[in-house]
Amino acid sequence: MNSSLKNSQEPRSIWYKEPWMLLVIGVPVVAICWGMVILTLALTGKDSLVSDSYYKDGMAYTENKEFRNKARRLQLEGSLTYNNGEVSVNISGYLDDYPSFLQIQLIHPTLETEDETILLQKLPDGGYLGIANLDHLGKRKMWLQSPEQEWMIKDEALIENGKTVSISQ
Repeated sequence: MNSSLKNSQEPRSIWYKEPWMLLVIGVPVVAICWGMVILTLALTGKDSLVSDSYYKDGMAYTENKEFRNKARRLQLEGSLTYNNGEVSVNISGYLDDYPSFLQIQLIHPTLETEDETILLQKLPDGGYLGIANLDHLGKRKMWLQSPEQEWMIKDEALIENGKTVSISQ
């Protein structure tokens, strides 16, 4: 009887001061907090990688395919130089007449807000020049097209300030 009294008289710490309780309670609390953060991001963030207009995108793909085939037949190639927001393009190929203007779309791989369409005016030396409103340094998809002659060149490249990038099929 004496030994049972001795065991019951041992000093015990309060349950919330036990080190193992921090682990037992802490892990689920951290998981719940992290889950709330992820849920908040999922509900408030915009998914710009998913298009809302599937039909228009499909029709544009068909049209772009015809424009790209025409550019292949004409063996069109271009070179783009980006210099502090100034975009200059030169094109070569089997064209009877060079277009009076070109249009280039510089497309960011993931951020829709970083996309821009730039109108390029023909210069007397035969090149084309336009001004970009956004900074387009880094990896970009480039769609160079002539709406009046109905051809398009699509390519992808790393744009660096002052360096010339080739645009080809």
